[in-house]
Amino acid sequence: MSSLVADLLGLDEPCPADLPLGELGIDSLTAAQLSVEAEEHTGVHVPLTRFLGDETLDDIVRAMAATTVHGPAAGAAA
Repeated sequence: MSSLVADLLGLDEPCPADLPLGELGIDSLTAAQLSVEAEEHTGVHVPLTRFLGDETLDDIVRAMAATTVHGPAAGAAA
């Protein structure tokens, strides 16, 4: 996932997984692209708002793993 973020931001190296994504300068367009790419690669929907703000890649990957292991949240559409 860090390579994907780096590619979309035009960085030469994968971005640090423990750095808040908001500090990387991710805008709403990049967040939307990341949301789509993450779902295409993993089958797990990640709302674009998760890529904006204080969450880190580690946070998002943990949440994706929990969703994969436990399934969608209760009340979510199948």
